[in-house]
Amino acid sequence: MNQGDARTGTTAEAELERLRRRNAELEQELAEKQRVEVALRESEARYRGIVEDQTELICRFRMDGTLTFVNDVYCRYFDKTREELVGHHFTPLVPDEDQRLLDQQFAKLGPGNPIVHTEHRVVRPDGSIRWMHWTNRAPLGEGGTHAEFQAIGVDVTDRREAEDEVKRLNAELELRVAEKTMRLEQMVRELSAPLMPVADQVIAMPLIGFLDSARATAALETLLHGVVAHNATTVVLDITGVGVIDSQVAEAMIRLAKAVRLLGAQVVLTGIQPRIAQTLVAQGVSVGDIVTLRTLKEGIAFALRRGPADRRRPSR
Repeated sequence: MNQGDARTGTTAEAELERLRRRNAELEQELAEKQRVEVALRESEARYRGIVEDQTELICRFRMDGTLTFVNDVYCRYFDKTREELVGHHFTPLVPDEDQRLLDQQFAKLGPGNPIVHTEHRVVRPDGSIRWMHWTNRAPLGEGGTHAEFQAIGVDVTDRREAEDEVKRLNAELELRVAEKTMRLEQMVRELSAPLMPVADQVIAMPLIGFLDSARATAALETLLHGVVAHNATTVVLDITGVGVIDSQVAEAMIRLAKAVRLLGAQVVLTGIQPRIAQTLVAQGVSVGDIVTLRTLKEGIAFALRRGPADRRRPSR
């Protein structure tokens, strides 16, 4: 073999060795690529498994409303197949008043507010109305028409119905409390100024305890209603159990007597204690033409002695 042939043989062997090394590198790169692809498929399978195992509705959609992903729960909830949803526009039927609120909240999504929670009603294919709570996430990465929103939904109908029931029960309870309070206030007024029918056209009101302006006013109202209700012509007002009466209360009682007279009835005041009599004299309060007697018994006897003709007109 001459020198030329030797050089040619050496060059061929070197090229062959280089090709072997490159082939080994390519085989290694191919194996790595295949390993990465297998890992990606496994990762995607795990991701899809996690997503599909969720009880929440999960979907992704573009700005024009085209769905790019839905999980099985989403499909079952709206009774649609994945083929009917992915790549198509689908908007659950939402009542108009909820839709307006939903549009306002959804418009808030953006870089400065990447997550917005919405809660609204949806009409399902069977016509039932359910409440949904959605967690909406703004697009990540590239913007434009291919940017994807993501939404995770949970049916919260049971919770909303429970809240509505609690509100209803609270409103009912407040109404009952108000009614009972009103009845209790009425009972207190009746007990503080009890009205007793004594005979035909004769009523009596015994007052006991401290008598202030408020209680005197309540007694006046009760007494005037009693005169009308019982067609009374004689009213016996007994203050035996009242220990103290000031000038304002005394004057209120005089006004009470005058009001009763305007309704055509006669007032008989009984049970004035010495201390009260002294107070009335000292303060210059005049009982006018009101009949005054010592005891309730005497007052009732006086009323009963008055004949029908007398009962029809007040004493002068």
